[in-house]
Amino acid sequence: MINIFINDEIEQVELETCLYNVLEAYASKKGIKLAAIAVAVNGSVVPRATWQQTQCQANDKLELFSVVAGG
Repeated sequence: MINIFINDEIEQVELETCLYNVLEAYASKKGIKLAAIAVAVNGSVVPRATWQQTQCQANDKLELFSVVAGG
């Protein structure tokens, strides 16, 4: 297990877990729709298309943002 931080909350995840799986579990636990969030890892926005290829590393800092449409 490794520790990561999601919006400043510590979470433990399996080693070599992809970002998509972490976000899916976190969103389910918090009642958040996965389709309605964007994520930055260690300060860099990660495109949704790469979530399944992005591996979480120990002490990663994930920031989740709500996607808001508007004009």
